[in-house]
Amino acid sequence: MVKIKTEFTAKNLTIFGGYSNIFSFFVKSNIFEKLDRCISINKRKRIYEKLDYIKILLTMLTCGFTNMSQLSLFNGDSFMLKLLGLSKMPHASNLARFLKKFTFKHTQQIIDVKRELFKKFHPRAFSLQRLTIDIDTTVINLWGHQDGAEKGYNDVKKGNRSYQPLLAFVYETKELLHGILKPGDTHCANGSVEFIKELTSMLPYGLRDITLRSDSGFFSDELLNYLEKVRFNYIIFVKNYATIIRKVITIKEDAYKPFKDSSEIAVFHYRLKSWSTKRKFIVVRKLRQYVDSQQDLFGTDKYSYQLYVTNLVGDAKQLVHFYHKRGDAENYIKELKYDVNLEKLITDSFWANQALLQFKILCYNLLVWFKNIFIGKSEHRTTIRTFRERFLLIPAKLVKRSRRFILKLPRDYLYKEKFKAIEVQVT
Repeated sequence: MVKIKTEFTAKNLTIFGGYSNIFSFFVKSNIFEKLDRCISINKRKRIYEKLDYIKILLTMLTCGFTNMSQLSLFNGDSFMLKLLGLSKMPHASNLARFLKKFTFKHTQQIIDVKRELFKKFHPRAFSLQRLTIDIDTTVINLWGHQDGAEKGYNDVKKGNRSYQPLLAFVYETKELLHGILKPGDTHCANGSVEFIKELTSMLPYGLRDITLRSDSGFFSDELLNYLEKVRFNYIIFVKNYATIIRKVITIKEDAYKPFKDSSEIAVFHYRLKSWSTKRKFIVVRKLRQYVDSQQDLFGTDKYSYQLYVTNLVGDAKQLVHFYHKRGDAENYIKELKYDVNLEKLITDSFWANQALLQFKILCYNLLVWFKNIFIGKSEHRTTIRTFRERFLLIPAKLVKRSRRFILKLPRDYLYKEKFKAIEVQVT
């Protein structure tokens, strides 16, 4: 066994050597300045300005920090301090106090910046005229005394207080188009039209075809009317409401066609009592393996049903297959949870947490755009964690030569050529 002696004598080392390119992208795009200008928090300068906190926050999120105490990692990193223009990092409590100044108005101001940047960078990163938007929710379990945390649906920790973020992804690009934080007991349908209106305002001009996919939480006449008004396509899962099931039972047997896994599929049009128009429904039915004769007095319960409402044209089988692709949204949420730390960096203030969510969405999208603009299709499906490992977490040494700072990177770095190509584009 080789015995290795350790010495703590090296200077100006960093593990964030790849952040130089990302930081240059942020600076060149005026992202820090846009946020500083748009967020109207008044802060008297003592040691740190509002712009300093914005730079620190986006840098933390980019590097994948899970809590504010990790700020201390930057204090011994002369490279990161030099980039951020600081002599030392603020204490984590100072950053928390800054975030607690945020109100509803300030979170909307972050959303305004997100909107501007989405319209700017989406067309540069992707040349698409059709988009599929997948809407989903998740649960953020909480154990402290956070504002707005309530008990509600929680499939991870039943009875626990939680937040329930509502998120809208672009299926084709993995972009997180919009998201808001909601108390754990809030139903998805509450404020759904307002959410879609905000989401629509994010979209760049020139899109010809937009399709929305969602679970049953978005099944409401108000929302469907709005989607039809703005000419969105949609396919939405429907709960087995008794009034709709009664209609399903009347469908003739010859209307059903064979479908996958010994199930059958049919199309029908139906208008609920409170609706002003009929809409197209797709029903998939499958024989139950076991039917309780005491519960099934009228012979109506021998099938299990899956129902969808849609305004899309085409073969019903293909439409159901198309809907099931929205399962990728769950993978995108996992990436947000584990790579962008959706469940971390939580304060006890609801609006601070809402602001943090908007910063996380912004940071997530900036990294998605960075990958696709400066690296290309080879990294499109790469997760944020893998992207960090390849292009951000690079050991390096900062040296000064002839009054100029030079970042010395590993000679055998695997992605050297790609790194150089990015550097040429962002500087």
